[in-house]
Amino acid sequence: MTIVSCISANWQKALPVLAAVGAVVWIALFRDDPLSERALFAALLVIYFFHQIEEHLWPGGFRQFADAHIFHSGNDNWPVDMGGTALVNIGYVWLPIGLAALFPETLRWLGLAWIGLTLINGIIHVAAGMALRIYNPGLVTGLVLFIPFTVFVLVHEVARGALSGAEVALIALLGVVLHVPAGGLFVISFLRRRRTKA
Repeated sequence: MTIVSCISANWQKALPVLAAVGAVVWIALFRDDPLSERALFAALLVIYFFHQIEEHLWPGGFRQFADAHIFHSGNDNWPVDMGGTALVNIGYVWLPIGLAALFPETLRWLGLAWIGLTLINGIIHVAAGMALRIYNPGLVTGLVLFIPFTVFVLVHEVARGALSGAEVALIALLGVVLHVPAGGLFVISFLRRRRTKA
């Protein structure tokens, strides 16, 4: 098994440790300044660890849910497969949010854009649950963590004069737009195979 395939198959097993250590480190680093943008971006990353636990570990099954209920592919590892899932969650979530937390001044808008992505992601989980009338992995943390936290961040930033109403609207728009590459990774694969079979 290659390193890449090992990571693809096992990355989610590290989430409980990452979430626990991340929470402890966040408290240690930011207990005196919990509302700085660095602290908020770091908190977003820790919150994502908890969300990903629900999606991919306890109870897990997000990949299989998407393949069954969104794509109706009849294959629980296509088009949302293990490799693509690892790529999105590590490369498209951990990396940009982690960079924004490390360099909050230089990469402020990267962090704010991922605040928007997280807000929209929470709304999508709730909307999917309502539309399909079934639980989807990530729904609980999307509802109780993602939406309240991101709304709080945006309200806080507006209240302290760091964001305007127009900038909040832009952040929400970026949240929608940023879902396109992640979703496109799986949609393109799905459409290509369907056209081949046709």
